[in-house]
Amino acid sequence: MKTVARFWKPLNGKVLCYLCPVGCELKEGQVGSCGVRVNHDGKLYTYTYGSLISAAVDPVEKKPLFHFYPGHLTFTIATPGCNLHCRGCQNWEISQVPKGEVFRNPFFEETFVEPKLVVEKALEMGCESISYSYSDPTIFAEYMLDVAKIAKERGLKNIMVTAGYINREPLEEIDRFIDAYSIDLKFFSDEAYRKYSKGRLQPVLETIEFLFSKGKWVELTTLIVPEFLTEDQIRNIARWIRERLAPWVPWHLSRFFPHYKATDLPPTPVEDLERAYQIGREEGLEYVFVGNVFGNRYESTYCPKCGDVVIGRRGYTITEINLKGNRCGTCGYEIKGRF
Repeated sequence: MKTVARFWKPLNGKVLCYLCPVGCELKEGQVGSCGVRVNHDGKLYTYTYGSLISAAVDPVEKKPLFHFYPGHLTFTIATPGCNLHCRGCQNWEISQVPKGEVFRNPFFEETFVEPKLVVEKALEMGCESISYSYSDPTIFAEYMLDVAKIAKERGLKNIMVTAGYINREPLEEIDRFIDAYSIDLKFFSDEAYRKYSKGRLQPVLETIEFLFSKGKWVELTTLIVPEFLTEDQIRNIARWIRERLAPWVPWHLSRFFPHYKATDLPPTPVEDLERAYQIGREEGLEYVFVGNVFGNRYESTYCPKCGDVVIGRRGYTITEINLKGNRCGTCGYEIKGRF
């Protein structure tokens, strides 16, 4: 649905969108890089407020969040658009909205769902949280804010699954209502970010550090993209997590499969994922996981002290929990998370 956006200002006869680091300066009728924000009569409008393109009940492990109330169900929603343009985007059909599509496709008006109805559906389905995901929720910030406010009032948690490509002012406002973040740290190279995602590294690092400093629960995901993510980058990411955040921040290493404009790349070899896991452990990270390889031994949480399984997983299913409160049921070591 078309509505006046937030996080913009007039600038020399244009409008400047300062929602994210792209910083689009839009002339009359011009569409932003995200495909869904437009300058109309000197105001910035979003055309996707409440235009649900996806709504589903997921296990929280699918986000992925492994140490945030394991095993609970989260009601997950998305609207179209994205401020990054990843070559291998697996959700490109909904995230990469063609320029001008918002003007000609009635979908954006016909799929409107009021924020309160999202919350009511989440409660009806027995969910304990609402996740904003699939496309990047930065682009539906206004809708996410309105849903999240109601969700918090009704006792639900809020989860933002994002690439972290957002400016500080909107992030501070959104963060008032978000309880946990699953953030993609795609590369540790500005060149790789630019070539693969048309973005930059530093804004993502700043987002992660800011949210961690606020005491919010944060887990990071890195898609192991062949030819773009080198072993040096993997080691530098692990080192950065340990030094700038903490060794107990969960790090998810996800297997790449070719999609969209990256069909020339092969799936990530499993041995490369296992090597990345070993690098993470060598660098002192306590909780490293391998995803998109069903049934692998690195899906579970192991106690960093005694090595016993504290949260067993197979795919997105919890197979066992060996915790006493937030401590290992075997040796008593503190397992960081929200349990």
